[in-house]
Amino acid sequence: MLDLLKFKITDEVLINTVWNNDLLEYVGKSERLYIDEIKEKQTKKYKNLYFVKNQYQLEISGSIHYFYNDGLHNADDFYIEDCISAIVQIKDIFDIDLSKCKLMNLEYGVNINPIINVTDLINNLIYHEKRQFTRPTTYFSFKLAGNEAYKQIKAYDKSVQFPHECENTFRFEVRTRQFKFIKRLGLFTLQDLTNIEKYNALIASLLNEWDNVLLFDLSKDIDNKFFNTHFWEDILKNGSRNKFNNQKKLYYKKLRPDNLHSNIRNIIERRTKYLKCVHIPTITKVETAQVRIKFSECDYILNKKKQ
Repeated sequence: MLDLLKFKITDEVLINTVWNNDLLEYVGKSERLYIDEIKEKQTKKYKNLYFVKNQYQLEISGSIHYFYNDGLHNADDFYIEDCISAIVQIKDIFDIDLSKCKLMNLEYGVNINPIINVTDLINNLIYHEKRQFTRPTTYFSFKLAGNEAYKQIKAYDKSVQFPHECENTFRFEVRTRQFKFIKRLGLFTLQDLTNIEKYNALIASLLNEWDNVLLFDLSKDIDNKFFNTHFWEDILKNGSRNKFNNQKKLYYKKLRPDNLHSNIRNIIERRTKYLKCVHIPTITKVETAQVRIKFSECDYILNKKKQ
């Protein structure tokens, strides 16, 4: 579920402990002029994690999912249990006090297999809140919406990126750009991300962001104006403050409960609950395995998977 992590350390003793670890590979340094002062940054790396140090702090960033998979990909299911395991691994390798690692940015999302072709699904993503989904590149299976300085919503076809790892896989992802957004989720340090219950806030946030999506469901026979992008643009340009949201509610009401948007929401909800389950690894000799099973909301999901 969790992907990109960026956090900083300002404790001088801890910075030196991490920076002087023999496993870090030196990348280089850069200098930049700020007013009348030249500031220097040095960069090292370990696997896919980058360590950037200046005179005030050490910033560490990279995909925790890639890290867990030894830098190969992030296309498979990334259980919350696995994410916590990866964070603990970083803690042990670099002798880090997780409570002194302040979160800066996060990317979290989910991979699902929708009932329709992912390319068609992405084409029909129109708005997130009142911000239009756009294609920032020529990559037609990728769309982006949001405020670059605060929060962005990413939607793309994961199976195009990793065709040998997954098929018809839709990735819906939130990318935070400011700490104040993370703070609203009750997350402050890397230590918080070792508590499985803290991930409930990420799951709720992901569902909330999907609720804010305007998705065309062309399988429904309703007034064609609702499938016209100019209709929505005109509302934003000339309508009252609440007209856009009111029309969106009316649109989904006309689609009736069994629609594509609600279907995708249900899949996202089931998938995130599944990723919170204890990960039972694939093994050859079942009789020698040590498996922990948490009897909770996961029972239903695991049983459904077996059917």
